[in-house]
Amino acid sequence: MADPIKDVLKKFEEKYEVYVDAEDTKKYWVVTARIPKPKEKGVHNLHNGIRYVTAMNGDGNVLVMNGPELTGKFFMETWKKPQSFYEFVDLSLKRILEEKESVDQGSVEGCGSGCG
Repeated sequence: MADPIKDVLKKFEEKYEVYVDAEDTKKYWVVTARIPKPKEKGVHNLHNGIRYVTAMNGDGNVLVMNGPELTGKFFMETWKKPQSFYEFVDLSLKRILEEKESVDQGSVEGCGSGCG
């Protein structure tokens, strides 16, 4: 991963307290986030995991996996087609903020722009 992307992710983590990892493979791009759940009495550091995956030639189609380590739940979203890995990371960070807002408002999994 390029240093500028590492810097962007680090700043994002510090500002929003969301752990983010990004991976650029030869065939697809992956961004994984762990969004903290709202604080509950007696509970410490629980997170909702979410992962975004797209192919470099995926025309903006993004596989979204909620709880990727725990469940097989996934769905597809159509985003603006990213022209680079850096742009996909930027789009993912914006989407992660939507998820974080949803989680902060009490949704179990977060649904960001998918909520009606």
